[in-house]
Amino acid sequence: MVSKEKTGFICDGQLLIYIVYSSEDFEDLWGGGLNEYKDFLLARQREFQQWQEEHFGAWIVLVPFDKHDYSDWLKKNPIRRYYRDKHASWALWVAQNPKHLENIRARHPLQHYILKDESLKALLFGWFLPVIVPNASSMRLLKRPLPQDLIYQIRQEIISQILQPLPDFRRTSYLRGSGVTILPGDRLVYPNVIDRISEQIEQSLITTQENTSPSYINISDSNHISINPYWCYPRIAILCLPLLILGCAFDCETVTVRLSRAECSDLPLKIWKDYFHNFDVELYPGRGADFAIAGFTKHIHNEIKRDLPLDKELSQPQRPEYIMRIK
Repeated sequence: MVSKEKTGFICDGQLLIYIVYSSEDFEDLWGGGLNEYKDFLLARQREFQQWQEEHFGAWIVLVPFDKHDYSDWLKKNPIRRYYRDKHASWALWVAQNPKHLENIRARHPLQHYILKDESLKALLFGWFLPVIVPNASSMRLLKRPLPQDLIYQIRQEIISQILQPLPDFRRTSYLRGSGVTILPGDRLVYPNVIDRISEQIEQSLITTQENTSPSYINISDSNHISINPYWCYPRIAILCLPLLILGCAFDCETVTVRLSRAECSDLPLKIWKDYFHNFDVELYPGRGADFAIAGFTKHIHNEIKRDLPLDKELSQPQRPEYIMRIK
């Protein structure tokens, strides 16, 4: 037995077929109101994306469900009642008969899908913070979890400086929601950690049933900043603050655009400078406005690294030399 979210998908090697169900079809076949139907549609859209990935290059055919045609198809061959996914088999038969498909589409002209203003999405970013670390002791202090009041300050400043007016986040179901929220991580990490933890963190926030979200995300201790005992100091460490965006797809896209356009003057870098000062660490001059979505952190990391001086140059007394190398 195939679940309703996975019903009606089939690929014959050339055609990738996807049945479209109306709200009336949904109520007749499985029961449920409008909210259940919307969740059903969104779950099927995501299931279809997986089918597309598995059958990349197949021709996509959408077949509107027609209960009368489906019933007639079942009656013509009793064996069909024992098929694992009867709807999918019927849809394949329809798709292989273009004239028949055209007639069914004429009877069901409307398409049914969930718009981006309801589709829940989670995106993990890395906020790049290159710092100048004077010694191993300071480096070890950077491994600590961030104070909660610092996380709160950072979050509020980002919202007030570049994301106003931020639409309030409200979860409608585990697949749908409106508005958007930002959740900083509770510790600094290396850029490669962003890519490694993104899928697990994004899925954990998407699948939670809670209507509210936490004010920050917990980054496990296993992802802390590692230190090589043979490093020489002072050295430049390119660190990242994980920053999760959770909300409807439209608003997540808006946050992405605004982060990409942010300048140093728009961001709460003074808060970071004051925090780093406690450890005799310095935020690298002119940096701190780079963000990268998970999957692209390596590219941004390499760009930043290319623009910064070598560690051995930091020990030279003429500090203006490394300042001049910033683009």
